[in-house]
Amino acid sequence: MTDPEQGPEATGDRDSLEGLQSALIEAGVLLAAELSLPTLLRRLVEIAVRSTGARYGALGVMGPGGGIVEFISVGLDDRQRAAIGHIPRGRGILGALIHDPKPLRLVRLQDDPRSVGFPPNHPPMTSFLGAPVRARGQVFGNLYLTEKKDGQPFNAADESAVTILANQAGVAVANAQTHRGLLQRERWLEALHEITEGLVSGEPNDQLMNRIVRSARSLAGADLAAIAIVAPEGSTTLRVVAADGLGADEVLNAPDRESGTPSHRVLATGQATTVRPEQTELRATLVGAASIPVTALMVVPLVVGGKAAGTISLTWSQDDADLGSEALNLLESFASQASVVLDYSRVQEQALRLAVVEERNRIARDLHDEPVQALIYLARRLERMAADSASHQASAAQLEETRELAVAVVDGLRQLTEGLRSEILEQEGLAAALLDLSKRFTSRTAIAAEFSSRRASGRWSPELERNLLRLTQEALSNVERHASASRVMMTLTLRPGRLTLRVADDGVGYITSGDHAVRPGLGTIGMQERVALYGGRLLIRSRPGRGTVLLATVLATQGPDRGGNHPWA
Repeated sequence: MTDPEQGPEATGDRDSLEGLQSALIEAGVLLAAELSLPTLLRRLVEIAVRSTGARYGALGVMGPGGGIVEFISVGLDDRQRAAIGHIPRGRGILGALIHDPKPLRLVRLQDDPRSVGFPPNHPPMTSFLGAPVRARGQVFGNLYLTEKKDGQPFNAADESAVTILANQAGVAVANAQTHRGLLQRERWLEALHEITEGLVSGEPNDQLMNRIVRSARSLAGADLAAIAIVAPEGSTTLRVVAADGLGADEVLNAPDRESGTPSHRVLATGQATTVRPEQTELRATLVGAASIPVTALMVVPLVVGGKAAGTISLTWSQDDADLGSEALNLLESFASQASVVLDYSRVQEQALRLAVVEERNRIARDLHDEPVQALIYLARRLERMAADSASHQASAAQLEETRELAVAVVDGLRQLTEGLRSEILEQEGLAAALLDLSKRFTSRTAIAAEFSSRRASGRWSPELERNLLRLTQEALSNVERHASASRVMMTLTLRPGRLTLRVADDGVGYITSGDHAVRPGLGTIGMQERVALYGGRLLIRSRPGRGTVLLATVLATQGPDRGGNHPWA
């Protein structure tokens, strides 16, 4: 019923205000509902169309590059949308709103000099109203309305309603982006955690590199990710060692590049770079072999030991790829992981080279301890025999002694070879190798050798097992050559954190202290060095006529027994 003190025009304004209030309440309810972002934006466009009496409405969401990447329209059916074709690219009037984000009302679109017309099959539109979709000081897109059904232009009330609804849409987009960013960061941290776990657990480097490029490409929304390293070290040649995405196989199989790529510039400067097609010919890049559309390339250095040792690259084919600070931070974090993998690999190579040097020193020490000394003595005996033979004084006893010495040299070399590589040690472990050694020692020398183990049937590191076996061989060699024993006992005992080897014989013994003590030979010094490698101690107790006891105790953490397969193999 009309208020008698107000005219029909005032009543219309009141109805418009009530309609606007109703629309805003409905929009507020929608924002509080748990709707997907596309559904929520469509409902807001529908409210704007209904509250202003427009025939058509649309909301364009801008991508990182400023163009329209999502376009939600109301008033057109599926057939009409298909006939129009591609969504607007953000030119003409829509582009004006993007570059100058403030409300815009036009009585006739065609009269504005910024208008560029409509594509084929587009319905005719005359009046226009647009407002920026913004929140928290950031513009996310624009809300557009055209063609009031009553044929009138949009008015100030319509503009107020659409501006408020556009702001509501801005809040929705901002919240969705914040949520999406949190999920992205969660995935990012999870991926980095998985890579770190793989590194700590000893996952092969090639698998780690593949994991890195796969995660980086997925999280950045890129089409292709690749890691290239300098090979050989010290050169400028880049070789792709891992790739994931479109054209990955082609990139991996492409020839190495020596110069001229964005990656080489990154190597030289140590600074990340972003390359657009207009800045360089992308065919001249490491990823050019992929033969895929590329609109942008981001390259970050892999820094190892303070210098760039390679690069990680991402490529995109979409025009509005996000190449901002967030994408750069993400790629740099994965570059840091890849750098750790490369650095760890470098440390492993250095440790391997050091181990080879140590093994060579050990072999030299072992050769000097027994075979070389024996060969020197043998050579001198032969010299004396040659001199004696000239005067026909060579005896059968001398020949037999020389023969026995030659046999001892051969046996010493055989023991050394077994110390370098023992199939029983590798396949069954230290306890089994010591048992086999005791049997062979008895068979060769007729000295009764026995072996027992006390809770020590598991596995340890290959180096520790090999050193303890070689130490036992040295101890038995001393028994054979010096002890005149009839019996020797070997015992391997495991206590928490410690492994003890005991070798005891019933031989003649010797003096270990005082003025008349027997000085330790190179063999004993070698045994001490082996034990010291594992924070252990070598103790030798002996008395003339009472035999000798050798105790070697090392720090050792027992590894899992895997049914005969060495856990460190």
